[in-house]
Amino acid sequence: MAGEHSFRQNGFWLLKPCTRRLIGFLSHQDARLRGEGAKALGRIGDPEAVEPLIAALLKEKQDEQMPLALAEIGDPSALAPLLAAFKEAEREVRPNIALALGAFNDRQAVAALIEALGDLDPNVRFNSISALGRLKDSSAVSNLLGCLGEGNEWIFLNVVDALAKMGAHRATNPLVAFYLKERNERKRSALITALGSIGDLTAVPTLTKALRDTDDRVKANAIESLARLGLPPEKALALIQPFLKHPNNRVRGNAMIAVANLGNSDLTPTMRAMLDDPDKWLRATLGYVLSVVEHSQALEMIIELLKDEDADVRKNAALALSNRAREAQTELLIRMLADPVPFVRLQAVITLGRLKIVSAVPWLIKMLKTDRNFKIRSAVITSLGHIGDRSGVPTLQNALRDRDSRVRANAVEAIEEVLGEAGINIIRPLLKDSDNRTRSNAAKALFRLGDVEVLQELEKMLSGKDVATRVSAAYALMQIGSALREVDVSPLPGPLKSSLEKVKIPEMAVNRPVSEKETAPVESAPASVTDNREEMKNAFLEHFKAGRLKESLEQVSRYLQKYPHDLMAVFFGANLNLQLSRFDEAIEGFKKAVELDPFNIQAHSNLGAAYYRSGKLLEAIEHFKTALKLKPELTTVRFNLAGLFLKTSRWDDAIRHFEEGMKYQAPTAKVLSNLGFAYQKTGNFEKAAESYKKAIGLDNKDAGAFYNLALILAKAGKRPEAMQVLQKAFSEVPEGAPGLPNLRELFERLKS
Repeated sequence: MAGEHSFRQNGFWLLKPCTRRLIGFLSHQDARLRGEGAKALGRIGDPEAVEPLIAALLKEKQDEQMPLALAEIGDPSALAPLLAAFKEAEREVRPNIALALGAFNDRQAVAALIEALGDLDPNVRFNSISALGRLKDSSAVSNLLGCLGEGNEWIFLNVVDALAKMGAHRATNPLVAFYLKERNERKRSALITALGSIGDLTAVPTLTKALRDTDDRVKANAIESLARLGLPPEKALALIQPFLKHPNNRVRGNAMIAVANLGNSDLTPTMRAMLDDPDKWLRATLGYVLSVVEHSQALEMIIELLKDEDADVRKNAALALSNRAREAQTELLIRMLADPVPFVRLQAVITLGRLKIVSAVPWLIKMLKTDRNFKIRSAVITSLGHIGDRSGVPTLQNALRDRDSRVRANAVEAIEEVLGEAGINIIRPLLKDSDNRTRSNAAKALFRLGDVEVLQELEKMLSGKDVATRVSAAYALMQIGSALREVDVSPLPGPLKSSLEKVKIPEMAVNRPVSEKETAPVESAPASVTDNREEMKNAFLEHFKAGRLKESLEQVSRYLQKYPHDLMAVFFGANLNLQLSRFDEAIEGFKKAVELDPFNIQAHSNLGAAYYRSGKLLEAIEHFKTALKLKPELTTVRFNLAGLFLKTSRWDDAIRHFEEGMKYQAPTAKVLSNLGFAYQKTGNFEKAAESYKKAIGLDNKDAGAFYNLALILAKAGKRPEAMQVLQKAFSEVPEGAPGLPNLRELFERLKS
């Protein structure tokens, strides 16, 4: 490597012209430019940006992105100005400064956050609690316990979550006391979950009592918590097994997962009974359970569920298969591509890509031409990239001209994956695409492929007069900042490393004296030890490339025993656990990744996914929310979060996140249908009807959207219009599609 600089430092040097233009955005009158400039500077992480960000922060009514960018850079010199601003800044900014302070593991930061627990602004209190939960400083436990008397429900829940993250045993008795007197079901549920996370065995009597709670969510959480406490299996089973036949699906599902994980019980009779049960929700629950637990007949039962006539059952079965499928299930996955339910088709597409099934390429290409669902078409492109077969290249090139911007953006990433450096000339024209995400994907792809000259193009875009173009360039630079972070932790060689190695930084250009810690002498490790570390890395990477996931996990686990703070390896191991459906291990791995890099968006997102897959919806919600705070335009995460709010009956929150996501990305039919359902639940029937109509316009085979629209019209006294909707449904929805019997039943009711 040139000089003594890291790849990332060499990247800083190449980015200087762009970085300095971004710094200029911090004082721009346009709020979008200020915000995107700060976000890009934070993600790039060049310490040169610290001083101007501090100056911008201290100005009156500056943007919320300034403190978050300072925290993401993580330079210790930013702490003192942040602490000063926390006392003096405008009300709008202080909540974000509180979040930023959570990135500094420093006594002064902890003291300031503890003091802020008494702030008049509930947003400051809420974010201070979140920051203390992230820091896990035991000195804050007593102060957090004092906040349990908060009248604001969401602050109360956040306090409980922070105490759970800290694993504070001395919080057990106060949490028990609050549970025993609490009437709010949501609070009781959170308290029971926290007691399981803390892991104090003195909570067993309370958790046992919670099994008899009047609220089924509390019962379900109590089962999870008891299973996590490490009780002797026979004692835990005695408490949990009676719930295997509970009428509530969530309670029963959690009991099955807990019993399966505790072992010593044969769940086959219970599972077989659910498989044949006339209640579709029991069959759907079985699908969910099979996506989580290990069972000798799991694959056989999943295949049976995929034949079910009900869409919800097949959805859960498809998700279960996506977790377990191997190359031997290729034929089944290809048959699923023709399923009438979009979610089932989508899971098949994603799984074929994950498994890199080359024989699926012609089927996926055909699907791209015939399927109208934009989400599926985008996923097809991504899977073609993952498979990497060059026979799909002409299709990917055509996708660069697709009318849907999501398809074009995904095609850029797929061509980078399949062609590598050979794709540079194909990708470069996309720098002028009309869509911001496509342009940023193109810029990031070119940079990752070693074409560092793309930075000159971005500098021109930053200098232009059109605000949208400048915002697009700033967003692209944020993605390039992510690539620079990745290149420093990746053990693999690549074209970007080759290009960065050639960078020569004049010594006089290094304008920031390094800290004493950075200049401290480091003893050179013996060559054999260094070689051993590289050999261990290569071992788990080679297994992974060959598709031997379990062997790769064994090797990365051995590596982490010796090098527990290697962020790349921690993240890699967590992802392997997630792919192998080892959700508790995946959760612990992603938690460690978040501790090592609190602003790692992908770690928060994956942690949310792992919690969701393990049935811990509240925890999933929190980590999806954290990922969105770091990157609001993550529409997939935002729509997933909105979906979780639907599952937990938080209709207003679901609406807010669906609408926010639609600012960044055109909605799919499924999103519009879900949004309509949320509006319907809040009594806003006019907006619900509007959403269902739009959903039908995108997917005229969705029986559920037709049904709900007709029902709303009928209840509003518009029976003729409702009948017209149903008649249209009969001509559009395929025969045998799930939901068609419901449409016919409604039609007969309205006709009589």
